[in-house]
Order: sequence, then structure tokens, then C-alpha cells
Amino acid sequence: MDGSDSSRSAVAYAVEEASLRGARLRASWVWPRPVVARDDGGAGLSRRRRLLAESVAEWAERYLDVLVAQEVLRGHPVEQLAMTAQESLAVVVGRRGRGGYSGLRLGSTVHGLLHHAGCPVITVPRASGR
Repeated sequence: MDGSDSSRSAVAYAVEEASLRGARLRASWVWPRPVVARDDGGAGLSRRRRLLAESVAEWAERYLDVLVAQEVLRGHPVEQLAMTAQESLAVVVGRRGRGGYSGLRLGSTVHGLLHHAGCPVITVPRASGR
């Protein structure tokens, strides 16, 4: 989860699937550690928590049967999401689809998760029209 359109599409898909399966949802924003500390303090963490909450709120209100936990993690996205995925039925990630061809091209996070996640990896393209 990073507030982008593609991650919002992933949240929508994940909440719907969690509802169908009677599962809980864990919405995670992985905040990479910067080479140079900038926006690295409490204000940056608060901003990310607020954006995460805003991104999840609409879907949590629509699907009251789904318990949604939210967390901001620090570290490498693949490592953090792979650790989270150890306890998950699946990990759902958005696909940005940058460039003129979005075909089957995967980003580095999805590619890394395919090799390291201990559960199925579901990629969700950005909703059309955005």
C-alpha cells in the first residue's frame, strides 16, 4: 500500500476476496529506509499512517465483515512483505503498468515476492480509466 491508484485497486480486490473467504486483511505500507535521512521522523510516519488509513477507509466501510489491520513497516519492500506473507493466505500487490506496454511485465517488488513469498502472490493492475 502506498496510496497510488494501483495500490488502491489492490486494496479493493483484497477486501472483496477477504469478505468472500471470511478472512482478515492486513494492509501494509512498506517504507524503505533512505540512503540519506529525509522525512524519516515521526512526521513522515504519521503522514504514511494517515494515507494508509485514507486508502483503506472506503473499503473497510463497505465490507464491515472484514477486520482490517493497518501497519507501516520499515525496510525493503520484498523482505517485509515476504515476512508478512508467511502468515497469509495470499499477498495482494498492485501493478503500476508503467510504459506503453503493460502486458506481463512485473515490477521488482512483485518479481521478488514470486521468489520469496510463502503463499500465492496476486497482482492487480491499476483500474482502467485512471
